[in-house]
Amino acid sequence: MRQHHQPPLTPLIQIGNIASTLTWCFANTFSLFLLSRVIGGLSEGNVQLSVAIISDVTTKETRSWGLALVGIAFAVGFTIGPALGAFFASKDLRSSLPFLVDWGLNPYSAPALLALGLLTVETAYLYAFLPETSALKRDQPDADAKSSRETTPSSALTSTSTLTATQRLSNLHALNASHFLHLLIFSGMEFTLTFLTFDVFDFTHMQQGKLLGYIGILSSLIQGGYVRRSAHRIGEKRLVVQGVTACATGLAVIAGMVAMGGSVMWMYVGATFLAVTSATVVNCLTSLASMQCDAEEAGADPRLERGSALGQFRGRGQLGRALGPVAACSLYWFAGPAWCYGIGAVAMGAVVAFVCVWVPSTKGEKREEKRE
Repeated sequence: MRQHHQPPLTPLIQIGNIASTLTWCFANTFSLFLLSRVIGGLSEGNVQLSVAIISDVTTKETRSWGLALVGIAFAVGFTIGPALGAFFASKDLRSSLPFLVDWGLNPYSAPALLALGLLTVETAYLYAFLPETSALKRDQPDADAKSSRETTPSSALTSTSTLTATQRLSNLHALNASHFLHLLIFSGMEFTLTFLTFDVFDFTHMQQGKLLGYIGILSSLIQGGYVRRSAHRIGEKRLVVQGVTACATGLAVIAGMVAMGGSVMWMYVGATFLAVTSATVVNCLTSLASMQCDAEEAGADPRLERGSALGQFRGRGQLGRALGPVAACSLYWFAGPAWCYGIGAVAMGAVVAFVCVWVPSTKGEKREEKRE
């Protein structure tokens, strides 16, 4: 008998993901392929669970450090994943597994089988090693509070410890709006990068892969180095401001490059700023959102329950990710790349102002400002 039980949602999410890839493996019609993506979308919860688990096992002071691991995993996955998918997509399994053709095996089943294998290994690993974490802080609230007081100077405690439930809800609304607005613009501009590099520089798929790989690798390095070391020292809000400012700068650089016929070097300069954005904003906003659900006041309102609050936070972000590419692509094709990225830079500048005014700060940040 295992000492701890894994979170109940984990098996459901894994079963849904496995069902999605199985359907994809044998999707010999577009309808079946679309069904596999619908199942996969409904089963998407790994990141939300990871964030909730990290929030359960970390303190306010170490949360950004822990959430940076999620960002690093994302960056590495988005760097390696497309290359693996492209490699296996070139392998037609119908010749080596002809007996499965009648079941719906198609020319692109190899990437699905790879995903199925990885999901199976992941499911077994989670079942064997992932404990239940939601009750950890409830089981030892006094010990955690005492430990926090003993190890953390009073001046370093975050300002959320004195907020009322109403103030926390107001902060969550601001964080949800910031998350939505940021991803609406950032994901849209990021989605059009491949169009831009092909139209302006006639990039091949290999060159586009190198550019996206550069962004992913640099993002993971920034998260593992700068973000993890700086979040507690300078505060999450300051990192968010740095990230959205970097995004506005990067989009402006790309817009200027297109308008003035700049070289590929400027494309990589803009991509560097976008990597900074990718490394900082979402993780630190998530950390700030989770901090609103930490104290006793959070239990006074069900809307401040961590799972519900972070679920809504992630939902706003996913809505931005869904609408951003549609809006950006429409602007790209109707107005051209220079206008598209120029308008994106201005819009992100407005997000910078919104974040500076409305996103909640931490006491650590205020202490740094007083020193200045």
